[in-house]
Amino acid sequence: MNICNKPPNKTAPENLGEAVPEVPVQRARRNGWSLPLHVFQVIAWLLYIFFALVGFGILVPLLPRHWLPAGYICPGVCFIYHLVVHLTAVSIDPADANVRDKKYLGPLATFNRNEHAHVIENHHCHVCDVDVSAKSKHCGTCNKCVCGFDHHCKWLNNCVGERNYWLFLNSVLSAILGLCLLLLVACYVFVQFFIDPTMLRSDRHFDALKNHTHRWFVFLPAAPVETRASAILVMAGIFILLSLMTVILLGHLLIFHIYLMWNKLTTYEYIQQRCPQQETKEVDKQQEFCPSEVRPNQVLVVLSVRFSKPASLFRSVKEASCIFAVCFSFSKLYVHNDEANPEQSSSPDPPSFRFAVPSQRAEQHKKRRKKTHKASSSAMDGGSKTH
Repeated sequence: MNICNKPPNKTAPENLGEAVPEVPVQRARRNGWSLPLHVFQVIAWLLYIFFALVGFGILVPLLPRHWLPAGYICPGVCFIYHLVVHLTAVSIDPADANVRDKKYLGPLATFNRNEHAHVIENHHCHVCDVDVSAKSKHCGTCNKCVCGFDHHCKWLNNCVGERNYWLFLNSVLSAILGLCLLLLVACYVFVQFFIDPTMLRSDRHFDALKNHTHRWFVFLPAAPVETRASAILVMAGIFILLSLMTVILLGHLLIFHIYLMWNKLTTYEYIQQRCPQQETKEVDKQQEFCPSEVRPNQVLVVLSVRFSKPASLFRSVKEASCIFAVCFSFSKLYVHNDEANPEQSSSPDPPSFRFAVPSQRAEQHKKRRKKTHKASSSAMDGGSKTH
């Protein structure tokens, strides 16, 4: 009798007309301009445009005339250099040489964990289907092997490897220098606005507005646009806050990579080294819930529970400690157990929890009843002898 009411040798699907879900074709990304663009990449370009427009269009033109050349040249060189190295770091392909020789023609192979334990084995990538160097790692985001892989940068939307690592560092360093210089200009304008605003009106376009101190110009000297004093203050304040946040984050990133270079590590290797340490910390935290030694000022209350399958009762050590052991801290309170072994109490091993099976309970109850019965009978015998 066929329980499922189907022929036993049937292997094809019942409805042959049903559409089989297609596996998405996997392709590798060539560089940071390959779609899809990352949100952080768009934010980075918007911040660059904001800092350039506000810095060179509003703040620098308000400097005194003898400071204008330095105000334009020093941060301007840093911003132009940052633009060049940033574009180069985004546009370059950091992939392995053999991967680049394939020219990204055709779809990539789908990695099967059942067939291979790792993507790269014996210097051969099973996804890229090429032999790669010993320093190459396969990036899951770009879906290609990167030579000297350090990390995948979301701000560049590209992998950082051997071919563009120094471009990445120069991009970070030039951004910090340029923003620090413009931050000094913004702080000077913001403070001088309250001390002596006439020092900020040195441009010749302000000669016609000497009697109107509340009227200002922005985007001097090429395209002067009239505005109010409050707009200057608001833009300077926003610029200071955003530039401070950006400088702090980029400075932290630069210090981190200086630390990695000093220790001759990559970001990938640093993360690999940190993972075992984090696992040990998590184990230590779990052990805090179940201490290895019972102190004399703690009482251990063991809750007896009837169960049918002892092996499946506990899913983890944390559940066992939370369900069956509750520790209360008191002063001068001790636990006395008649069945405890004094040799075990002096051993440094963690305390073991004993659970009484119903059959064992019955035997213990019978023994207690026999003891009480003997004691009562002996008392009765003694009373009868006295009479």
